Amino acid sequence: MKTQVVRVSSETHSKLKAMASASGKTIGEMLAKAVESYRRELLLEDTNEAFSKLKEQGDLWKGELVEREEWEGTLSDGQSDHE
Repeated sequence: MKTQVVRVSSETHSKLKAMASASGKTIGEMLAKAVESYRRELLLEDTNEAFSKLKEQGDLWKGELVEREEWEGTLSDGQSDHE
């Protein structure tokens, strides 16, 4: 795997070293996990914002709710996940 250098403050580096020592993970592993967690957090924030905007548009929101009900029906259609 190709790597890159990332500059962080001395304080952040000290925290990373302590956390790595305590967890048994490398700093790189911890940073990768933190970045993925933050990426997901941003995705959820964007999704929540989009749904908030959708809720403000009454007719479109009603359409969303109708579609959700239709999808709910597929959960009880008797089909298993492996069929």
